[in-house]
Amino acid sequence: MAGIEVIRVPDAPMAAGDPTRVHAVQADGRALMPGLTRPEAQAACGWLGEVPAADRWLALAEVALPVVLTDGAGPHLLDADGSLVLVLAPHPCIAHAHVAMGAPSPLHAVGAVRRVGEGGWMWLARAQVDDAGRVAALDALDAVTGPEGLPGWAAMRAGAVPSLGA
Repeated sequence: MAGIEVIRVPDAPMAAGDPTRVHAVQADGRALMPGLTRPEAQAACGWLGEVPAADRWLALAEVALPVVLTDGAGPHLLDADGSLVLVLAPHPCIAHAHVAMGAPSPLHAVGAVRRVGEGGWMWLARAQVDDAGRVAALDALDAVTGPEGLPGWAAMRAGAVPSLGA
């Protein structure tokens, strides 16, 4: 776990609404997931050490936001850049994958995620889409029939695809 530690990021996006969300995980010289609480960041240090360094920018940490209502969707995740992402539902065809979407800032992060470790998640495929393309991107993602289709889905949207074997 060398090189992975909890740091303070007072200007984390989530800190504006919750003063306890001023922590991040520093890995490979980069602050990841700014906006965690200290316990969430400490937990992330454990599972993030199991993620290949090249894929750490695709990590998401599960966060507890008890005052946010989501009509049964969830959990909430914090992206490597500090953006909030919501797990919408299990993917209909890809085992262990879930469909997720972030709030527009100004684009929505949309894609497939999977659990890694306790409280950790990783993007399997991700694209940044505008509001007008959000529903089409989600529908196309639901239509992907296996993990081998994720690179094509992301490429059509100029998205990022990590190694599926990670």
